[in-house]
Amino acid sequence: EGEKERQVVLPEGKWYDFYTGKLAGQSQVITVKADLDHIPVFVKDGGIIPLMPAVERLDGSKQPLEIRHYGQKPSSYLLYDDDGKTYDYLKGAYTNISIQVERDAQGQLKGSVSIPEGKQIWSYDGNYTFRFMTPDEKD
Repeated sequence: EGEKERQVVLPEGKWYDFYTGKLAGQSQVITVKADLDHIPVFVKDGGIIPLMPAVERLDGSKQPLEIRHYGQKPSSYLLYDDDGKTYDYLKGAYTNISIQVERDAQGQLKGSVSIPEGKQIWSYDGNYTFRFMTPDEKD
């Protein structure tokens, strides 16, 4: 109570601020300001975080998906989806959506989404927007 700042240990690797994408530190102890309106969250290099808009109730409507990538490291992520209502996932009624971030021939990060053929998508409307949170760094 009353603390104005706190020390945070960042494990091995590069870590980025969730909100800005700026490098927060690398394998070190950093000091962050205590702010009730802004919880400090850090994402490791290559982290992929899918985000959906906030909804007040689940009505079965499909949502667009913003896919954030942090850092410079290529990576992959499997996003699970099912109907959210039944136990049909126990019978195989679910889909793992593959999200990939790789470098193209020019060295730029590019994202792709692939859905297994014949699989259903319940939660997402097929609009996938990639947001690369971290500007190119000079190593």
